Amino acid sequence: MKQKITQSLVERAPTPEQGKSALYSDTEMRGFYLIVTSSKRSFYVQSLVNGKQVRTKLGDHPSMDAKQARDAARRMLVGMRSGMNPNEERRKARARGITLRDALALHLSARQLAPRTREDYEYNLEQYLGDWLDKPLAEIGADRAGVRERHVRITERHGATVADGTFRVLRAVYNRGLREHPDLPPNPTANVDFHGAKRRTVDANSERLKAWGATVLDLHPVRRDLHLFMMLTGMRRTAACEARIEHLDVEGKRLHVPKPKGGAARAFDLPLSPPLIDLLSHRVAESPRLHRKGGWLFPAESKSGHVAEVHQHELGGLTGHALRHTFATLAVQAGVPLLELKYLLNHAASNVTMGYIHVGVDHLLKYQQMASAYVLDALGLVWRQGQWPPVRCEVNAGELDRAA
Repeated sequence: MKQKITQSLVERAPTPEQGKSALYSDTEMRGFYLIVTSSKRSFYVQSLVNGKQVRTKLGDHPSMDAKQARDAARRMLVGMRSGMNPNEERRKARARGITLRDALALHLSARQLAPRTREDYEYNLEQYLGDWLDKPLAEIGADRAGVRERHVRITERHGATVADGTFRVLRAVYNRGLREHPDLPPNPTANVDFHGAKRRTVDANSERLKAWGATVLDLHPVRRDLHLFMMLTGMRRTAACEARIEHLDVEGKRLHVPKPKGGAARAFDLPLSPPLIDLLSHRVAESPRLHRKGGWLFPAESKSGHVAEVHQHELGGLTGHALRHTFATLAVQAGVPLLELKYLLNHAASNVTMGYIHVGVDHLLKYQQMASAYVLDALGLVWRQGQWPPVRCEVNAGELDRAA
């Protein structure tokens, strides 16, 4: 119905039935409307924009009164009649405002991802692109050269695998933001020169291993023990860093790993050889002295409370996943059968037969002991029962007794 839209009309217009609405067209300003429903009273304008009828909302009563709505309608209609589409402008403004953090939340909420995958997405962006999380996607997308340069810097500092993994996450998250806001710039990772996914070849010759063994002993005790733990078990970085005191069973000679790659469904008990028991017992004993909280076996002054970044330039590239490769190679050389090695590494069943086989910690323990003895010897390290850390082979017997 046509009627001048006044404050009195806004307040006294009859409330329609549930599901219905009443439209009032202003008699003095063409294109200015009041729409009344059972739950609210809203002001709108409508005009022809570049040959197309466009309606847009100005606001709701009582946050906007009739006079404010009329003034806003006058300004809006002038812009619309000159070709400005307010709905498009709002959409562009939302696109300009969405941040990388917003896009990550959007991506994670829209997909059924395993817990570990979600954590990997968050870890990569927080650890390597943390300063970009609150930056608008539009700003990131506009700086294609800056995105490429950041990939190069991460490659130099953390390696090609980390750089590629981080920017694959960025690519996926940005694409999700782009689907929500098509006005964003094209995905800037198109300008990144990815190194390509290649299966890692780890050079673990005798000389390099003994140099590694000598160097690791000089690291901070927590990082020393973390790297030795990963070398002696082949455990993945995240699971090793997140190992907790409460999951350690010294009497049972096992460490429970509740959230390995693959999530809780892949939880397993890692058998602990005597050197591994000494290593982890030493870490438990050291934790109170270091005033650490949180129950982590490998604590650190970090946001999470535990060691998160395992890169260690002193170790010449033998860190992180390279240690998993090295452990597997040395374990085979020690005589560990491939089937038992699969269980020690917690690899997923690769065929139907493996799906029927379930071996326990007691069976695997002797193979873990074989592997530990061989790995320590390959590193040029000597371990004695109840002693931690081990010492270099060059230490003579008298020095070994003093160290014990």
